[in-house]
Amino acid sequence: MLALALATAAHARASKRPAVANLSPADFEVTTLPGFAPGVASLGFKLYAGYMPAANGFWTEHGPFRLTGNGTTMELYDYSWNQQTSMLYIEAPRGVGFSWSSDPAKYASNTDSSASLDNYETLLNFFDVFTDFATQPFWLTGESYGGHYIPTLAKRVLDGKAAGDGEALFGRTKGFLIGNPGINSDWYFNVNEYAFQTYLWSHALLPHDAYQASVTACGWDKFFTDCDTDFTHPSTACKLANTNAYRFVPKVWDPYSVLAPTCHDATGEVDRKVATYPKFLGDVRTKYNISTTYAPCMKNLPPVYMNQPEVIKAFHADVHKDPARAWPNHPKNWNYGEELDDIAKLFPQFFEEAPDWRILVVSGDADAAVPFVGTERWMKCLGRKVKKQWGNWMVNGDVAGSILQYEGITFQSVKGCGHTIPSYCPELGYQFWADWLAGKY
Repeated sequence: MLALALATAAHARASKRPAVANLSPADFEVTTLPGFAPGVASLGFKLYAGYMPAANGFWTEHGPFRLTGNGTTMELYDYSWNQQTSMLYIEAPRGVGFSWSSDPAKYASNTDSSASLDNYETLLNFFDVFTDFATQPFWLTGESYGGHYIPTLAKRVLDGKAAGDGEALFGRTKGFLIGNPGINSDWYFNVNEYAFQTYLWSHALLPHDAYQASVTACGWDKFFTDCDTDFTHPSTACKLANTNAYRFVPKVWDPYSVLAPTCHDATGEVDRKVATYPKFLGDVRTKYNISTTYAPCMKNLPPVYMNQPEVIKAFHADVHKDPARAWPNHPKNWNYGEELDDIAKLFPQFFEEAPDWRILVVSGDADAAVPFVGTERWMKCLGRKVKKQWGNWMVNGDVAGSILQYEGITFQSVKGCGHTIPSYCPELGYQFWADWLAGKY
């Protein structure tokens, strides 16, 4: 298997992409891996990194490694997706992580459109260099704001086919998967707060009186069933009710998983025992004898590892490394403008022009930030015919979540899991991907 980690670099170039003409996979191969004691030769797969000319889930979700100790060592991860498919990880939009632009002025003008173009051209260049993959089936995947990145990139793939510069890429693309995606303005503290408040109330984090006051003031009684009303311009009374309700929001919590512990260790040390984690993790470990070590502070470790000089060199990021910037920080004056506020409007084009694509929207049901109730609503409002009614999917004989299949698109929930499913629930995060690839639904 092959794990691929590539950072994007923004360059101006001609349509035939001469920027990659003299590049080969050998230019990107990682030959040393600081902190991994067995050594690169023992991996059993190839690892590449570097800058692919173009116009993190690698460390904390489904990448091949987990950082250990204080963040300077690592070990192989049992639930890595590269055991099932080759993986390409792209740092985008331009200016995040080690990605860069030859024109610093562009850092202030990142938008959904510019990000999708950069990502699209990165893919074209990638397949020009890594020709062994140029004929293999291809999936687009993302999560969270990937609800913008992935559909807009998918549209670029469709438009590229029509323009004639991406027919091969379209022919290999089999669809896309987005996890807990921000699609419309229905994620936490956004313009439309029905999903967020409904989730908090249903999980005993908001009192009913405060929630009901918002429902009444905002007209939310018909929110889930009324696809025609615009709820993105709340009235003054609605805003006031929302403000009153939010005084009950917990002060110490993880909105990305209401079941998970929060990080209390400023040093980033993560050698906590599973007994200190939520009960469901301990139950799973006891019943199935599997590792369920969700580490609440693990997000502190990647910067420690990535900013080591030897790591920067090993990942070929030293070529354009900005000495004033530490990973994953973006440069000065960096800005991203949310250009499109209703991504759901893109989906009819997918259904019409790519009817063979399989599209999966997966939601960890412990996520309060992008709650499944909002996801269900915009999917329902697409007006697609139900292909297979609501049911459950199973892991080890237990219900792992629910599935509803429409024509051309599927909704799947993952029980007890947070915003980044592979982080909070390693086994379930591995299994839903395996089931989807196998065409089980």
